[in-house]
Amino acid sequence: CLLEGMKRIFEHIGGVPPRLRFDNMTTAVAQVLKGTERVLTDGFTRFMLHYRFQAEFCNPASGNEKGNVENKVGYSRRNAFVPVPTITSFEAFNEQHLWPWCEKDAEREHYLRKVPIQELWLEEKAALLKLPEYPFPVFRYASVTVNKTGFAVIDTNKYGLSPTLAGEVVQAKVFFDHIEFYHDHQFIARFRRCYGTREEIYDWTQYVSTLVRKPGAVEHTRFFQHIPAQWRSFLEGSQGKERKNALQLLEEMVKDGNAALCDDALQLAMENGRTDADSVRQCYYLIAKKEYRPEPLVLHNPPVMNYNPNLTAYDSLMGGEQHG
Repeated sequence: CLLEGMKRIFEHIGGVPPRLRFDNMTTAVAQVLKGTERVLTDGFTRFMLHYRFQAEFCNPASGNEKGNVENKVGYSRRNAFVPVPTITSFEAFNEQHLWPWCEKDAEREHYLRKVPIQELWLEEKAALLKLPEYPFPVFRYASVTVNKTGFAVIDTNKYGLSPTLAGEVVQAKVFFDHIEFYHDHQFIARFRRCYGTREEIYDWTQYVSTLVRKPGAVEHTRFFQHIPAQWRSFLEGSQGKERKNALQLLEEMVKDGNAALCDDALQLAMENGRTDADSVRQCYYLIAKKEYRPEPLVLHNPPVMNYNPNLTAYDSLMGGEQHG
């Protein structure tokens, strides 16, 4: 989050400050040594080298060195976040509220210089370093062994992968807001990143292929409530071969990448008075599979064919006209 936030600020202001001062946060500092010496984390070091800025760090337990910054944090909290906003999307909140508020706030007079903050900023802006050609990809790698129930653990939280991967080692790309999982160089799943503790995050589509083998266990699985409501009712009302057929269709939709269409196919079948799995399948094909009608073949200057075969050879074999 620290690196992603800094990256977005650099991109917004159009450059990189040549010198930045930091607290001794563990996301940047792995170990505090004597004086100004610090052992930095690998991620922060790579980020710093990519953007070419110099990092300076406050002395430990020296609040007097950063009082002005703490005051600015309080000012921003009281003015930009009161009343407490309802945020459904960080991207939308930043673009529609936070960035405009920052630009507007820069029009006020500086408490010491008695000129608009924006004027002071324009003077400082000339000293910015140029942005690198390519932005820094902010993520970290982690190798995780999938447990016997198909979950991979990242920062105490469990992410549900396919049970067929139990015991396998998968690679995770951990971003600030999501995690991507790969196995044998192939992408297998993407989840929002959880910042809770010991929580379970899973996607019902990862388990459909397993349920096809055990259709009777559908209602007893932990992720059944995550299946779309219409399909939950549909599966609860079916048994035996019909339920397995319905699960096979659901598996087909997931493999096609059309899980979002499962409710539409079921709804279309119900509107036509059909609730069997084969009818739902036909509705799915109608929605998802584009009808293909090839254009008529057009021949330019087609060859002239002679359709008057010579049957003399056959006549001789059959005894000719006398045989007839």
